[in-house]
Parts: sequence; structure tokens; C-alpha cells
Amino acid sequence: MTPVQRLVLLIFAGIFGLLVGSFLNVCIFRLPRECMSIVKPRSRCISCRNFIAWYDNIPVASWLILGGRCRHCKVPISPRYAAVELLTGAIFAWGAYVQLYHGTLPEGWQRAAWFGVQSGLASALIVCTFIDLEFTILPDEITLWGIVLGLATGTAFPFIYELTSKPGVFMLGDVWPMFGVNRHVLGLVLAAFGAVAGGGLIWLIGVLGKLVFRKEAMGFGDVKLMAFLGAFLGPQAIVMSLFLAVFLGAFFGIGKLIILRRMGYVPFGPFLSAGALVMVFAARHVWDGLDVYFDFVRGGKL
Repeated sequence: MTPVQRLVLLIFAGIFGLLVGSFLNVCIFRLPRECMSIVKPRSRCISCRNFIAWYDNIPVASWLILGGRCRHCKVPISPRYAAVELLTGAIFAWGAYVQLYHGTLPEGWQRAAWFGVQSGLASALIVCTFIDLEFTILPDEITLWGIVLGLATGTAFPFIYELTSKPGVFMLGDVWPMFGVNRHVLGLVLAAFGAVAGGGLIWLIGVLGKLVFRKEAMGFGDVKLMAFLGAFLGPQAIVMSLFLAVFLGAFFGIGKLIILRRMGYVPFGPFLSAGALVMVFAARHVWDGLDVYFDFVRGGKL
């Protein structure tokens, strides 16, 4: 692939991400309300109810041109819409950049498949995050169907677990002959184990937390979310993503307590999503960093 072709694909990925982000905004608004399809009717202002013309629905650009206000009633439009579009576009562009310039997989369909998994997961988690922040719920339309899709994806593309698992500990090509099964069957097994590990761990934390604190510590939506993520990440990476989520949640909680002098309710879904995305996009760096930390603790050389 020539440098020009790589650049064109990179730009296309970013633009496509912006367009996907616009659709994600529809999902974020409509899924928790359960009052309309995410397909129809077309988008309209939630204040004056006027339909939004196509030229007022261009990702980011229309929001900036209109000054963040409806063309008809001049009521402010939440900056969240532009933020979701920018975030999605940036993630798609970053994923494409890594695969085009630094991908470890052979060029071709495997890199394209991994980019599709990364982008699809990121899109689903963006929707889950913003819905959880506003409504403290996680939509079953994403989590439950995500489990099914994760099992299918793991079966079709079992090599994805080599990208998220610790190098040297699990290599699909070395493991599957031991079991005398097809590697796609092993991919299904790993997806199932990941789903059980993810959902089971967060369920256990919820049960123990309820016993200790005498109130619900973890919602069942988090259980379904972690089962969904476990199917895509596999058993090793989903455990690490949970540790990352706990660390990020604790860091946020301490900061909030220092600044606001109160804790309040903090949904855990966004932190679970963030931990999973770290493992999706930077698993190798996480495992390498963990090795460096343990070497330091044991008194080894950095």
C-alpha cells in the first residue's frame, strides 16, 4: 500500500467516524426513552419539534456554524452532540492510524477485521457511557446483543484474543492443537469464558458489596456490560480491564471528593468502558507496563 493510499484511508476513517458519531447521538437520545425507533422519524429539534435539514446535520460543522443553537427557535443545542461526534471520529482515526502504520497483523483482511472490532466496540461503549451518565442505566439493546455478537466475532476471528492477552502466556497457534479442536471452536470457547468471567466477577463484587454496605453496590446492567465486553476481550483481558476500571473509578472518586467535598452516586459503567477500551487499543502496552512494575517490585532492572 502506497503512502497516498494510507493517507486517504486514514482521512476516510476519521470522516466515517464523524458520521457514525452523529448516529450514536441518535442512539444516546432515543434508546433510554424507548419511545421511538433509532431509524425513524428523522432528527428534529427537541424544543420546537422542527425537523432538522440535512445541511444542519453535518457532524460538528453544523453545530459550529449555527453557534450551538437551533436554526428555528434559537434554543441552545447541547455541546454533547459535537463532543460525541469528535470523540468517535478521533477514535476511528486513531484505530486506522495504528493499523495502517503500526499494525502487527498481516496487511489485509485481518487488520480490517480488527479495526472493525475496535471501532464497533468503541461506538457501543460511547453510547453506553453517555446513557449511563445521564440515566444511570445500560441499554439491553447493546449489552445483550453485544454478548451474542461477541460470541460470533470470537468464533469468526479467534486471532483477536492474541492481541488482547498477555504475550507469551497465550498464543492461539500454540494452544489450539493441544485440544485437538478447530481454532474457531477454541475462539468460541474463549469468548464464552470471557463472558462468564466478566459477568461473574462484577456480579460477585456486587454481591459482596451488598453484604458489606447493606445496599446495592453494582447494578445488573454492569454485569451484562462486562459479559458483553468479556466475549470480545477474552478471559485475561477482561480481568485486567476490571482492574483498570477500579483504578480509574477510585482516581475519579478521590478527585471528586477533594473538589466537591462529597462523593454522591457515580455510575461505574463509564469506567468499565474506559478500562475495556484501554485493553482494546493498548493491551500490549498495559502488559509491558505490568512487567516493568513487577520487575521493579522484585528489585529487577528497569
